[in-house]
Amino acid sequence: MKIAAVQMLVNNPHVIFGSDEVVEDFCEIPSPQANVEQGGHLAARTRAQSAPVLVHIWRGPHPDVGTVVFDGSIYLPDGSLFVLDVERLTVFSRKCGAPGVRRLTVRVDEVGEASRVDLVLDGGENRMELTRVREYPVPAVAGVSAPLAAADILNLILSDSNFPEARLINAVDLVIHEWLTDTSPRSAVLRSARIRQIVEWMRWLFPLDPLEELKRVGGVIDQEVARITESDAGLAVRIVENSLVNLTR
Repeated sequence: MKIAAVQMLVNNPHVIFGSDEVVEDFCEIPSPQANVEQGGHLAARTRAQSAPVLVHIWRGPHPDVGTVVFDGSIYLPDGSLFVLDVERLTVFSRKCGAPGVRRLTVRVDEVGEASRVDLVLDGGENRMELTRVREYPVPAVAGVSAPLAAADILNLILSDSNFPEARLINAVDLVIHEWLTDTSPRSAVLRSARIRQIVEWMRWLFPLDPLEELKRVGGVIDQEVARITESDAGLAVRIVENSLVNLTR
């Protein structure tokens, strides 16, 4: 799951990450000599002075995209992962758990000219598809170690802004499936909670649309799903198309 993100403007191409120790040196990855199990720092080369670099921090499941440039162990003496640029204009830290040695996987969108860097702690070995509606594929996730709950799957579907239509349709399809299969008294409350989560994602996706308008869209989706009594392969697509009428695209 995504636990943090930071966007950085860098003059020097190296984005550094590792423990909270003073940065005396770093190893640029990919490199067979890269080793931070005893402490120290790694660095990925990015597109300096071109555009902001986006760094995501994940725990376990994460998008199966980009190129893996490091997969090993990292020592975090206080349990915090630090990300910074060479000039220390941006210094970001995230508490990631107990102190000690953790597995770290690093993915970049372009080796040597990264605009996106994914730092993954404690990734598992399995891969999982997130696509539920075949005509609207979304990236799969890697780093899965155990079966994921519906809430976790929804979080992963809505963890990014690329393929927005496909993400929205697959998210609604998940809500429909859960609504049709959960016969407990909590099903209606759970349905509405899932849709509120979709609305919060849409606030990020459509920043120029007022919150009340996005809530209206969520209300339309909620009402449409509540009326469903049996499965239909095209339901999620139709509901999304109907709910987005007049919304800024």
